[in-house]
Amino acid sequence: MDQEEPMIRPQLFLNTIPLFENALCADLEDQDLFFPDGKTEETKRLPQLRAICQSCVERKECLEYSIREEIPYGIWGGKTPTERGVVLKRTEILKRKERVLKLRNRGVLTEDIAQIVGIKIHSVYRIFSDENRARKRENQSNPKTDTQSADSSQSLESAQ
Repeated sequence: MDQEEPMIRPQLFLNTIPLFENALCADLEDQDLFFPDGKTEETKRLPQLRAICQSCVERKECLEYSIREEIPYGIWGGKTPTERGVVLKRTEILKRKERVLKLRNRGVLTEDIAQIVGIKIHSVYRIFSDENRARKRENQSNPKTDTQSADSSQSLESAQ
């Protein structure tokens, strides 16, 4: 396997994107096929994936979607992330996420956040969902926080 950042698995985000009902890939059993791990695997799969995409009626919409949403992984419309020119640096992604979350914390409406940051509304919702899942995992792995809160509440009640 190449020394690269691990690719994001499709099951983590496929439910957040529009479905291309007539897309040939939608009927494939292997959901990971279009998401190779590393350049070596990408190079091996690319001819097969391009053949599938070339005959797909949704190819143009799929490619446009991946470019518009700046998706930095997977083969979309027969093009690699590099060919799509959307390889975002991790710091750029984190800065965008931080900005979205700061605006949410200030009470800015989701539609306004999307407009201010320059992304689609469902991308804002995706950031919210990812953050909520991260907090949930953090809370599950750190049960002390809940115990400390309960202890603090009891201490306050007994002080009154």
